[in-house]
Amino acid sequence: MSHGAAPGSGAQSNRPVIELARLIEMANQIGDFFAPYPAGPREEGVRNHLRNYWDPRMRAALLAHVHAGGAGLHPHVRAGALLLLESGRERTAYAGPPKA
Repeated sequence: MSHGAAPGSGAQSNRPVIELARLIEMANQIGDFFAPYPAGPREEGVRNHLRNYWDPRMRAALLAHVHAGGAGLHPHVRAGALLLLESGRERTAYAGPPKA
């Protein structure tokens, strides 16, 4: 007899989808890729990547961290993450680098 939680029971819902330190590291790696771009396209590139490739739970955890101060995140990564919240920015996804 199994004493583990049944799949979908929510017993593991308090467990993060990914550890915060790894989430910060991954977000900053995205930021490193877009760092050479000028302001504007740089943050938009981060936003596009987060929106197109990250699991919604990962985005939610990153935004919660940003709202708690965003310690350890590059400034343009914080700014790009916040762009996820702006209304009117839900355009057709462009998966490439930001267009200058």
